[in-house]
Amino acid sequence: MSTNQRWNLKCLAAAVITVLVVFLFLNHFLHLQKQKLQADEALKSSVYGNLLWTEVDRELNSLLFISNGMASFISAYRDDLRPEKIQFILKDLWQRSKHVRNLGVAVGYKITYVYPEANNLKVIGKDFRDIPQQWPKVKQAVDTRQGVFDGPVDLIQGGRGFVYRYPIYLDDQYWGIMSTVINTDDFLDAAFKNTPKNHQFAIRTHDNKKVFYGDPQLFTDKNTYKQTSIVPNGKWEWAIKNHTNTFTNQLLVYQIVGFLFSLLCGVMVYRMIHAMRRLSEQAMLDSLTHLPNRRLLQDRMDVAYQSCNRLHKMMAILIIDIDYFKKINDTYGHDFGDEVIKTVANGIKATLRDTDTVSRVGGDEFIVLLKEFKVLDNVHAIAHKLTEVFASPWLVLDKEITIHLSIGISVYDPEHPVSIKELLKEADIALYDSKAQGRNRFNFYQK
Repeated sequence: MSTNQRWNLKCLAAAVITVLVVFLFLNHFLHLQKQKLQADEALKSSVYGNLLWTEVDRELNSLLFISNGMASFISAYRDDLRPEKIQFILKDLWQRSKHVRNLGVAVGYKITYVYPEANNLKVIGKDFRDIPQQWPKVKQAVDTRQGVFDGPVDLIQGGRGFVYRYPIYLDDQYWGIMSTVINTDDFLDAAFKNTPKNHQFAIRTHDNKKVFYGDPQLFTDKNTYKQTSIVPNGKWEWAIKNHTNTFTNQLLVYQIVGFLFSLLCGVMVYRMIHAMRRLSEQAMLDSLTHLPNRRLLQDRMDVAYQSCNRLHKMMAILIIDIDYFKKINDTYGHDFGDEVIKTVANGIKATLRDTDTVSRVGGDEFIVLLKEFKVLDNVHAIAHKLTEVFASPWLVLDKEITIHLSIGISVYDPEHPVSIKELLKEADIALYDSKAQGRNRFNFYQK
């Protein structure tokens, strides 16, 4: 795998990590925002539910006092409980109440008095112990000596309604029970008529889970707010539908936008890393030939020098000059001279191994670093090949021109170590010898 391929893989990995980090962060933020909005909606539903129950409780209390009033009357007039008097009191209480279908008084467990009697004659004379659907709540009221709210229940006389049963005791002895039958729909409509219609809601009894108001599906909806209210010796369960705000409805859209933004961040990181690499390379490369400049060459020579000492291998430095380059510039101009330099750079680079370095260090001067070879013949072959490559004319800007090179070579042997500075000086001396001997040739430094 080439250096560029490895670098591209690293850039791609950085971009992918950026996409994942940004997306996870945005997704976490959206999740927190969703939780906050859901908590707000739950709070609003709770407040709304309390408001609903307050209205129901107010309506209910006004009805429950009827039974307390009847119990007080019977206790006060226990010695004069004529049927007509009881019927009169029942009639008066019924006329003063709202949403009450009928009032009944059972002496013992037998329903003896009912008002109004019309449409309710079927219940007169019935014994609660013979009514399986109603007896458990009646027994509960008697046993606890407290009022019990039941329903909605199926009524013997037809229809459904709430029933409030209040036991009556005289001198600590059970005497009978007062029943207040409430029209369910009228009662609830009156309770909720002044409440704002902000939420959809449903109500059911706690013991048998029967829904008597609203949509039963609300109790299976995970987005509803649930609460419980206490009625006399019983419970109601409420399911209140939370509002779905715009953010929750469009959460998927926000997640898609977040993913696209994450991709954009990844692309930006990828391009930024590449741009930084280009800037770094430009600081290390010659602007004309894009070959390593003197700074990068020095770094590579230091690495090669240490490697040769560690592995006991040789390295060589070639200093190359273009012969009569000034004459080329003067004859054809500096633009043509620049093209000649680029041609020479490409020709030298094509001759070397991928592990070797060719650097332009200024003007028409190049330095080649050959590292980690075992025999001197390898260096000789490369130098000879360079002279052969430039033996034939080259076509530069539609002009055929002969380019000759003078080459000076110094070889580093770990058995006889010298410094890099000394090695460069030796190559420079060898180059001077090549020029002195007529140019277009290469010379090794001779100690």
